[in-house]
Amino acid sequence: MPGMLLVAKAAFATVIVLIEADPRRAGCRLRWFKLHHLATQQGIRVVKLELPSNKLLSKHDLPKITQKLPKGIRLWLREVGPKLRRAQFLFTLARSKVVVVGKPNDERVIDGMQFAKRFRTSLIVDACDIKTSYRYIQKAFDLATYITLPTKHLGAKIPAKHHHKIRIIPDGLDTTCLPNNTTDAAPRKTPKSPLNILWFGVIEASGPSERPSFSIFCDVIAQSIDVLQQNQATITLVCSHSQAAQAFLAKRLRSKSLACQAMEWSQESMQQALASPGIALLPYQEPITCCDKSPNRLELAFYAGKTVMVNGRLPSLDQELTASMIEIDRCIDQSMLNQHQDNLVKQQRTRQMARRHLDHKQTTIDQLWTNLLT
Repeated sequence: MPGMLLVAKAAFATVIVLIEADPRRAGCRLRWFKLHHLATQQGIRVVKLELPSNKLLSKHDLPKITQKLPKGIRLWLREVGPKLRRAQFLFTLARSKVVVVGKPNDERVIDGMQFAKRFRTSLIVDACDIKTSYRYIQKAFDLATYITLPTKHLGAKIPAKHHHKIRIIPDGLDTTCLPNNTTDAAPRKTPKSPLNILWFGVIEASGPSERPSFSIFCDVIAQSIDVLQQNQATITLVCSHSQAAQAFLAKRLRSKSLACQAMEWSQESMQQALASPGIALLPYQEPITCCDKSPNRLELAFYAGKTVMVNGRLPSLDQELTASMIEIDRCIDQSMLNQHQDNLVKQQRTRQMARRHLDHKQTTIDQLWTNLLT
């Protein structure tokens, strides 16, 4: 499905445009689906509406009686379909108070935004990332009333003439991936259980090398291989194209190896991985001080009770969470593994503090969205 709309029917409706909406993608779960839930909590009725199809009506879509009409008239009736769908689409947008757009990679979205703007509809472009491949995003910025971003650093990719439109609204916590019980810290590693190191994220169909954070993960594992083998460490990968990711890691390790479990991303596999004791190794693209990424994966690991290792301080990570992580410099050494195993009492306390902070943060995020939508 190329996209959909969430249409909130109220005195003035709120319309949320979801482009290539897919619950397997974090951007949709962290922002759009939580926004949907928030709208429902506000008493707004939400229904789904697809972007208008440009396909002609088939002969099976027309009443049987039309088969007796001349071919030219039947063709004209078939051509009416796309026009009627577009008209319904534009009418829905025009009668809305607010339209929120994500990744406007389709000219039909721009068409709708241009039409809605004539009716003084407030247009919000929510950009969880900004890439040169997004053909229509600059046009969307021109039309936008507000531009919402998950991090301040991402604002550097917005033209200066639009900076007054920027509103920073962080990602919410991906609660669908949390284990059923996150009240207590993750189970303590026992002497008989191996040390497990987890990486989770998105691997593109074009290959793992296109995901810098995973390439860095593989480099860290390769450079730490001796100490990891001594500690009988195992690897868990939870991602799209997981077999390709596992093969990429194996090639990077060359003649040496670690036991590795690769699981395709799903809410169930994430819950399983996060419920297990061990370390979440989640490096970011370097230099990390310039990285504009959201800390949503770090926050999820913190909340689940994992020991988190990262290659520096991510600018968007809240100061309150830095005490819960271990910074690494290109490799994991024995002292870091000892820190993971020996400071369990402190880790449990900092994890509890992290959870309280993230729960409060979600309340703040909800209020920021509410302010824009009402």
